[in-house]
Amino acid sequence: MRRIVVGSVVAAGLVSAAIPLAAPASATSCHSPTCVPNVAQNVVGGTPCTPSPGFVFGLDAQKNTLICAASGVWVATGPLVGEAANALPCTTPGTTAQQRVAGDEWEPQVYGVPLICTGPADMARWMHFPPS
Repeated sequence: MRRIVVGSVVAAGLVSAAIPLAAPASATSCHSPTCVPNVAQNVVGGTPCTPSPGFVFGLDAQKNTLICAASGVWVATGPLVGEAANALPCTTPGTTAQQRVAGDEWEPQVYGVPLICTGPADMARWMHFPPS
């Protein structure tokens, strides 16, 4: 009798392991500036801002994208198109995105790192903004 119970438990475990789990709600995709977290609103180009490693995007009154540069002022940049992941393909060079999490178990994790789509259109990839 025990063999049947143990066999059923093992079989149930194998079946459940084969069924993919639903992705967490935080894994939803974001393909618009309106879903990007912590974007400053109504910023003005050339005015002061506080540089940081993450969450550096802002939108002006006309919804144009600006970034808080290392120099501490808002500067115009390519359109913010949502969230993306570093090194993955992108479609429009010059557009910008925000990375959910940068870093791993060997690097500190930083949220909201800015990305820019670079390269020829047929081979463009999301890359971290170059240091300024």
